[in-house]
Amino acid sequence: MLRQFSSKRIFVSFAFDWLGTVVMLLLAAYLNSGLGGLPEPIKLLGRALGLGFAGNWETVGPRGALSAQVVLIVCIIWPFFFIVFSVYDGRRNPTFKAELLNIFMAAVASTLALAGALYLTYRETSRALFITFFALDLTLLLGGRILWWLYRQGPFQNNANDIPILIVGAGVVGQQVAAELQKYATRGMSLIGFVDDDREKQKETFVTLPVLGTLDKLPELVRTHHIQDVVIALPLHAHRRMVEICHQLQRSSLRVHVVPDLFALSFPGSTLDGFGGIPVIDLGQPGIHGRRRIIKRLFDVLAVSAGLILLLPFMLIVAVIIKLDSPGPILYQQTRIGENGRAFTMFKFRSMQVNADSTVHKKYVTHLIRQNVSPDKTNNGVQNSLKIKEDPRITRIGRLIRKTSIDELPQLWNVLRGDMSLVGPRPPLPYEVEVYQEWHKRRLEVLPGITGPWQIKARNRVSFDEMVRMDLAYIEQQSLWLDLLLILQTPWAMVKAQGAG
Repeated sequence: MLRQFSSKRIFVSFAFDWLGTVVMLLLAAYLNSGLGGLPEPIKLLGRALGLGFAGNWETVGPRGALSAQVVLIVCIIWPFFFIVFSVYDGRRNPTFKAELLNIFMAAVASTLALAGALYLTYRETSRALFITFFALDLTLLLGGRILWWLYRQGPFQNNANDIPILIVGAGVVGQQVAAELQKYATRGMSLIGFVDDDREKQKETFVTLPVLGTLDKLPELVRTHHIQDVVIALPLHAHRRMVEICHQLQRSSLRVHVVPDLFALSFPGSTLDGFGGIPVIDLGQPGIHGRRRIIKRLFDVLAVSAGLILLLPFMLIVAVIIKLDSPGPILYQQTRIGENGRAFTMFKFRSMQVNADSTVHKKYVTHLIRQNVSPDKTNNGVQNSLKIKEDPRITRIGRLIRKTSIDELPQLWNVLRGDMSLVGPRPPLPYEVEVYQEWHKRRLEVLPGITGPWQIKARNRVSFDEMVRMDLAYIEQQSLWLDLLLILQTPWAMVKAQGAG
């Protein structure tokens, strides 16, 4: 019912992607050999930007050279990353947009892996061939999916063959089911409406769908609308009635889908399991685990390793300025609370005077958390912000590096050590956790991060409870694409420095 790919579609898509990629590689080699590499304007632009290829852009060896080994490497790498990014799993691609994003990320990851493999093995492969291949392959993969989507949405599709679906229960659960089906379900289904025993809901409309009658009219509605699928979305207190309806509908050879009450829906990691014929709802392991954790950790290590090489000169300059600005060490070590409540040592550039008293900050933060103070109701002298105004503990250079979050850069070492991640909830201080409510502690289910949705969208301009909600939403929705998006938005947030300090 929801976006599930048939075995036929998976096979055809895989064959199209795999064979199409090889064809694009051969085509890129032909274009590079027959047309002399990249167009002259692109080569001139590259030289003007000082990319270092000057007059030797087309190739390092014979123009257009393409060995059989390179083709074999592509044949291995592309299927691997397309499976890693779940391109062929409809449940991992709930919308067409999500499918395109996963294809794009898989193609980029495959291309980067190919670049690394060629650097270590076949360096004579033409650079122009490499870039031409990436452009052609991306055009084929995304263009093929877009054309297929346009065909599926086209006027020549016969809507008369759509499967009619009825939802039993027009309450909160039923309405949520209808909304999700309208958002995520594939073409080929038609939502007819609700049935519900609540007299006040008769002939009402919810989520653009009408309530067609009570449950007693279910057999009549099934015949009238030629219903083939029924979704049961009744509350828990209607358990006996739900069992009766399920038996009744299955005797009529209808396909029945039972949706658990909101208790189960509130756990995004829940899956349906079972043993001995008994259906069981697995609420999932809290936090980020399995494939998501492996991909996240791999991305962190690769990105931080590259980032440290680029940022090291800048960090050395900051270190010198800190040392000249005030006496004391360059780095500040502080105990923070990480994943599952584990304490670790976090590193920052020192932005405060040595031996600064934390009593004021402890009292202030404790009040913010316990009272859930909103930014517009603070009396700290800073409009719409929770930060402390003119904190006397902060040094001159410390004020600047805190405002731009430069003081957080040493935490890249924490990421390499595995204490933190690039993206995640900010690690709290021990005395902050002491006053957490129980639901606040859910933000400790994952590795803390250097940046995250709170830093990008809010900083100190939202209440503590709202910040926690943003962290929990991130944990539930975490993906490599979301992490990359937040990282790309971080520099602009640092430049704006709104709510920082």
